[in-house]
Amino acid sequence: MNKTDKLKNMLQNGIVTATAMKKENIPSSIMTILVKKGEAKRLARGVYASSEAGFSDMSDYETLAANTDGIFCLISALRLHGLTDENPHDLYMAIKRGYHPPRHCHIPITIIYRTRIYPNSIEIRHSHGVALRIYTVEQTIADCFQYRNKIGLDVAVSALKDAVRQQKVDWNKLWEAARRCRVTRIMRPYMEAIS
Repeated sequence: MNKTDKLKNMLQNGIVTATAMKKENIPSSIMTILVKKGEAKRLARGVYASSEAGFSDMSDYETLAANTDGIFCLISALRLHGLTDENPHDLYMAIKRGYHPPRHCHIPITIIYRTRIYPNSIEIRHSHGVALRIYTVEQTIADCFQYRNKIGLDVAVSALKDAVRQQKVDWNKLWEAARRCRVTRIMRPYMEAIS
């Protein structure tokens, strides 16, 4: 199998990044030729997909995840966990302070700079060959209360209610996340009323 066929096979499996091509020793010039022929699309800098690939509502998440090491948070994470029907205009992504947000990306994003990322509160889901890093349900709810002035207190309370109704929340982990985010006094009345 030559390198062009190998690249076409990779495109059929989902999104292909420049890093993945480099690991397979495929020169970027082959991708440039495929884009010019119309056999591939450039989604963002170093992120490509097959031109025949159907794009779903997850395409923006996949493109952004392939382009950065950030973690989906707030409303974006709520949507991925199935705790909101809201389709956010911007995708919310947490990035460690000092790191740079993704550039040359057509997707509107809101960056939340964090001093600590909490690696134990991250779960990884795979979608079309791309790893989506998402905060856990408990960390996401605590973040919503922490950033309630940015996204609205009603969104945070609704997320907490939906998580309890769908039995997706572990109360001990939620309290730990609330403690880390320093929102225990704010969340306690809502947690007591719902439980």
